[in-house]
Amino acid sequence: MKTDWNFLRLTGLLYAVAFVVGYIFLSLFADHEVVRAAIGAAIISLVNILLGYLSIRLSFEKSNITFLKIVLGGIGARLFAMAALVLVMIRYLGFQALPLTLSLLFFYMINLGLEIYYLETKATVKKQS
Repeated sequence: MKTDWNFLRLTGLLYAVAFVVGYIFLSLFADHEVVRAAIGAAIISLVNILLGYLSIRLSFEKSNITFLKIVLGGIGARLFAMAALVLVMIRYLGFQALPLTLSLLFFYMINLGLEIYYLETKATVKKQS
């Protein structure tokens, strides 16, 4: 299956806009540690959405059971990995918990919207062919 560059461009655009607007806003009204936590959350979330994209892309042409196993198992694995990274970032790297968690929540909502959009786009294309 070929790479869906439209989805990757949309993801990059949304993250770039969120990063620039968030960085400007946080730089004006928050201290350095809050900005650092938001950047860390953005990086974790970007990796999360790219892994989600890969799991959907690799499993889409498979049977429904295999698709659900890969996608839902991938969601669980990605959530577990994100929780472990957050624990490491807070406990060992000294990130502030509240801004990191709130930033992750914000980016996770963007990720959910992007994944739903991607699944809907893929389902529409599959119906038409």
